[in-house]
Amino acid sequence: KFGSPIEIVNKKKNPNIRHHLLSLAAVFILVDGIPFSSSTSSGFRMAEQVRMEKVDRISDLHDSILTHILSFLSTKEAIKTSVLSTRWRYLFDLLPNIDFDLEEDLCRKNIKSYSTDVIENYMCSVDRMLLFCNTTNVSKFGFKCLIKMVGSNRFNGWISAAVDRGVKHLDLSTSVLPSSTLPIFTCKTLVSLKLGKYFVLNVPKDVHLPNLKTLHLHSVGFLNDDSVKRLLSGCPHLEDMVTRKCDLGNIRNFHISHHLLKTLTIRYSYNSYQCWLWINAPNLTSLEYYDRLVAGYSMENLQSLTKAVIDISACKTLRADATTIFKGICDVSSLVLSDTSLQLLLRCEPLPVFENLIKLDLPCHLRFRYSNPLQKGLETLLSSLPALEKLEFYQEALRSLPEKVPSCLLHKLKTIKVTNFTDEKDCIGKVKYILKNGGVLEKLIIVTASHVSIGKKWISKTLCVSSRESKPCFILII
Repeated sequence: KFGSPIEIVNKKKNPNIRHHLLSLAAVFILVDGIPFSSSTSSGFRMAEQVRMEKVDRISDLHDSILTHILSFLSTKEAIKTSVLSTRWRYLFDLLPNIDFDLEEDLCRKNIKSYSTDVIENYMCSVDRMLLFCNTTNVSKFGFKCLIKMVGSNRFNGWISAAVDRGVKHLDLSTSVLPSSTLPIFTCKTLVSLKLGKYFVLNVPKDVHLPNLKTLHLHSVGFLNDDSVKRLLSGCPHLEDMVTRKCDLGNIRNFHISHHLLKTLTIRYSYNSYQCWLWINAPNLTSLEYYDRLVAGYSMENLQSLTKAVIDISACKTLRADATTIFKGICDVSSLVLSDTSLQLLLRCEPLPVFENLIKLDLPCHLRFRYSNPLQKGLETLLSSLPALEKLEFYQEALRSLPEKVPSCLLHKLKTIKVTNFTDEKDCIGKVKYILKNGGVLEKLIIVTASHVSIGKKWISKTLCVSSRESKPCFILII
C-alpha cells in the first residue's frame, strides 16, 4: 500500500534461523574392542555380523586405513590402542600429526592435580612419540601446557626430533627458559609456526625459514628490536602474521616490514606505551589492530590494503597520535571501527577522505555509554565517504542530522543497518532523515534494543507514513 514492505521479525521466532542439517559421516564404533567404520545402517548390520562370527576384519586392513582411523583420536588415545593386539602395537608410530594438550588430556581423566608422577608419565609419552618412534615424517607437532614443568633441553629435543622428520606445522604453547634458543629457525620444511605462552624469542642471526607462510605469536616476548627484524627477514614467503598479548617492553621499535605479507593482526600488546609501531607491507590486504595507543606510528606502502579493523582501546586522554593510522588505511574498501576509534578519527585535522570505502561497520560496544560524548558523530564522517554503499552503525553514533545531506546518502548508500534502536522520538527522527534523503536506498534494517518489544508496531506505523526518497526501499524491524 505504501510502495514498499515493512516486516517485523520477532527475535525469538526469527524465520531466518535455519534448522541445522545433519550430514552423513563415518561413525566409529567398537566391535569386540576394535574400531569399526560405517557410514550407513548396513554398516551397523555388518558390525553385528562380525561380532556374532567373532571375526577380526579390522586388523586385516591396510596400515594407511588404520592410521586414518587413529587420526580421529587424540594422540594420547591413539597410543592406548597399542594394547589391543600385536597388530595395533606400533600403529600409532605412523601418525603424521602429533598433538599433546596436557590440560585437556588430564581433564578427560578427571585429574585435577598435577603430581610429579602424572607429569613425568605424560612427558614420557611425548618422548616415546618423538624420540623413539618409527615415524619418518611428522606433518604437525603440537604441545600445550600452561604450567612450568618441562626443561628447555627436553623441550628442544622434541622440537629437534620434529624438525629432523620434516615437520610442516608447529603449534607450541608452554613456558621455557628465556635464554633458550628454539631449534626451529633453520627449518626448511616449516609452513606454519604458532608460539604461545611466555616464550621469549632469542632469534639467531642465521634464521632462515624459506617456506614459512603463517606466523602466530601469543604472549611472546622479544629480547630486543633486532629479534623482530631478524625473524621477519628470515621468512621470505610469510603471508599471515598474528601477534596477541605480546610483551613489547624490551623493544622501542616494532618493525613489521615485509614485501609479501597479506594479513596482519595485532591484539592487545603489553608494555607498548613507549614503543613505535612501523608497518611497511606493499602486499598487505587485511589489517586488524586491537590495542592501546602506542608512542607513535609509521604506516607506509599500504596501497594493496582493502580491509581494516581498528579497535583502539579507551584511554584517559584521546590524543591525535592515531592520525597516522587513519591516513595509512584511507584506501580501504571495508572498514570496521570501534567507538573509541571513531572518536579518534573525528579528532583528526584535516579529516581523512576514504575515497574507496564501500562498507563501514560501527559495532555497538558497551563501553560507548561510559565514554565522553562527542559534539561530532557519524554525520561528520559521512562527508568523507563519497563511495559508501553499505553502512551499519549503533544509533548513538549519529549525533545530529546535518542540514547538508552527505552525498553518499543521496547517491550511493544501498543498505543501512541501525542497531540499539529504541522507540524514542530522537531515534525515529534519525530514521526518517535517512528515508527522506536515501536516494538509492534498497534496504533499511532496524535492530531494536532488548527492552523494546511493544514499540515495534508503533515504529512500523510511524515509518509507513513517513516520506521517502527511494520508494522500493525494504524496511526490516528486528
